[in-house]
Amino acid sequence: MTVELVVCETCRRPDDPPEAVRPGAELLALMERALAGAPDLAAQVRLRPLRCLMSCRRPCAVAVRSASRMSYVLGDMAADEEAVETLTDYLRAYAATPDGLVPFKQWPQGVKGRFVARLPPLE
Repeated sequence: MTVELVVCETCRRPDDPPEAVRPGAELLALMERALAGAPDLAAQVRLRPLRCLMSCRRPCAVAVRSASRMSYVLGDMAADEEAVETLTDYLRAYAATPDGLVPFKQWPQGVKGRFVARLPPLE
């Protein structure tokens, strides 16, 4: 079952000038590289850019979802290698669950305090 990571490519920090490279686009590019370097994870995860996740008060925002699992929106993700490592670790744990409920003890430190919303499965 495929897991989708939706990355808001238009996320930016409030103090960024409008012409600056968007951190959301940077995070997307970093995740593309990370998945390209991890074929086992890339086989399970589809990366999807989205123009806006409407989590502007908590940029950078991503959503982790799968048709029959709980879905999550996370905010305040940095556009750096540490955030990418956190996301890849969380994606591995999420993909290993039948329902999307990753036990707290398995959460990477970098996701703690970053959850914005949890949504029930579509099915």
